[in-house]
Amino acid sequence: MTFLIAASSFTFQVTPDPGHAPGATGIQSAVDVIAVYTLLACLAGFLISGATWAIGGHLSNDHAATKGKSGMAIAVGVAFLVGAAAAILQFAYSIG
Repeated sequence: MTFLIAASSFTFQVTPDPGHAPGATGIQSAVDVIAVYTLLACLAGFLISGATWAIGGHLSNDHAATKGKSGMAIAVGVAFLVGAAAAILQFAYSIG
């Protein structure tokens, strides 16, 4: 019975500190590089989708124009998520 009482008073605490983790700076650099390449891919997708929308609209091809519009929206959405990822994760961590 005393074991259960002692176990119930124990609380878990998580305090992340990247300064004490081995290899944290390397992982942070890798994440930054992935974010840069993802944003460059979003830029390329945005430009290609814009061209597809323009050409599809000029040729009266509604399917191509619609795919170009949706491609531009997806590229903007992914770029937003890449930029907001740290803030979203920090918000989720502060809730719990």
